[in-house]
Amino acid sequence: MNRLWRSSLTALATLAVSLSVLAAEQPSSVKIAIVAYTQGGKPTFGGIPGRVIEEGWLEQELAKQGIKLHWIALPHAGAGPQINEGFTNNSIDFAVRGDLPSVIGGAGGVPGKLIVPGGSGNNVYLVVPAGSTATSIEDLKGKRVALHRGRPWEFAFTNFLASKQLSLADFKIANLNPQVGAAAVSAGKVDAAVLLSEAYALEDKGVGKIIWSTKQGDNSWRLVSDLWGTDTFIQQYPEVTQLLATAWIKAAWWISQEQNRDAYYLLSSKAGTAESVLRRDDQGDPVAWKDRWAPKSNAQLKAHYQALSHYAFENKLIRDEVDLSQSFDTRFTNQALINLHLEDYWPSLKGQVSSNP
Repeated sequence: MNRLWRSSLTALATLAVSLSVLAAEQPSSVKIAIVAYTQGGKPTFGGIPGRVIEEGWLEQELAKQGIKLHWIALPHAGAGPQINEGFTNNSIDFAVRGDLPSVIGGAGGVPGKLIVPGGSGNNVYLVVPAGSTATSIEDLKGKRVALHRGRPWEFAFTNFLASKQLSLADFKIANLNPQVGAAAVSAGKVDAAVLLSEAYALEDKGVGKIIWSTKQGDNSWRLVSDLWGTDTFIQQYPEVTQLLATAWIKAAWWISQEQNRDAYYLLSSKAGTAESVLRRDDQGDPVAWKDRWAPKSNAQLKAHYQALSHYAFENKLIRDEVDLSQSFDTRFTNQALINLHLEDYWPSLKGQVSSNP
């Protein structure tokens, strides 16, 4: 009897330990940092994050496991350094981070893994004051150009300059973020500014005009943002990480369908950019709408980040070139495509997905 009693106690103790271990295998929350527009004191999100929030699938799946989903809104200015700091001290779990800040962070030893690559990327624009006589980059040689150094759009602009046998040294660069740069070019304080889609808003106000964009350049020049996660979270909670990756791919697939295009513009316009601006940003784009949302393949990622690393080193943004391919953990993307039966949806990923079942 005593032996049976002791055996029962041992079994109960083992069960209790097992249950506590299972409970410890789930995080209490998932914290995702995204650049967002704040309206009335409340952040609003567009693009893929906006669709993930609107659909609610991720939040529901996490709630089934008792996990809370937290979206952390970041300001446009200085988001890259804030994300790098958050990854270093594990105050955030995931973040959408631009490619150049990722290179700078990787060179500085910031931990993290890229789990879902971005698509073809965002366009970059060169804007001059409305009254300017400049019609080409050559007309601006030796003049003042507003450019936020170390941010993803710098790579696009310098590639454009190189294609014209020019460099940053040929201009007087004012290190200003896009918001300040837009105000400066509107007021004529600078002769040009490197901006994102807000360039169209300046044209609408009659204070600026676009003289160049990445629509006229190589597609590899574009600003790219990817979904990154901390090493600690990914290692401890791979199943939760997979849920996020699946939600991300699911949202990209939904947006990429032509019949959802109007709904996408309406959703993203709530994040601070007028719908007319969003539509013109896409107008005349050489990349087809569906293909624009295809995650980059591993080969594309490696080539893109190698070029960025070399650029950052040559321009003294980092001390040594860094190989970020060791930080690519796209098995979560591949599995998401399989889970959603999208292996053949984006042709550029067919071979990669089938070779990573």
